[in-house]
Amino acid sequence: MTAEEMTNRYLQRLDKRLRAYETALNKTMADIESDYDQGCIDVTEAQWQDIVVLVESIVQANTRMICESSESICADGGVSGSLLRLLWLAKHFATLDFSMKPSIKQEAF
Repeated sequence: MTAEEMTNRYLQRLDKRLRAYETALNKTMADIESDYDQGCIDVTEAQWQDIVVLVESIVQANTRMICESSESICADGGVSGSLLRLLWLAKHFATLDFSMKPSIKQEAF
């Protein structure tokens, strides 16, 4: 397998994972909005601001801000249901390794 083939294979797997995260994030955000509209979720103004920062941090792949805004959401009020799922997604997204070197090296063997 050539280096180009290994790189393409890795990028295809990464793209698949990122699309899955995008789908899960979009569904989770829709669930949060729906829960709020139906009165099933009580989110403080500070939590809404932190949710916006968290989603923006995920989009920008800003690990530090993902961690900070996640902590702020929990500190500003109770967390459960779809909001808890958002925090779970953020935590897992923050741990994604975007470097190609480890995976390409592993593919070579």
